[in-house]
Amino acid sequence: MTLKMIRISKKFTQTQVAKNLFVTQRCLSNWENGTREPPISILPKLAELLHISIEQLVYAIIETKQINLHKSEVHS
Repeated sequence: MTLKMIRISKKFTQTQVAKNLFVTQRCLSNWENGTREPPISILPKLAELLHISIEQLVYAIIETKQINLHKSEVHS
């Protein structure tokens, strides 16, 4: 499951998550698209907000990055 899929399954908007983490919506969008990764310092708060373990969150971030990498390879 990607980070975006987890957020949506928990019924959060990007704006809600971003406000809770004190980041911009653009920042969260970059994490969800795999163009950037959230800083390690944010992972505990993000995991708590989404009611998942940090391990699940890390796997979601990795999956998101892999999908983004695959998309960029297809479009090259």
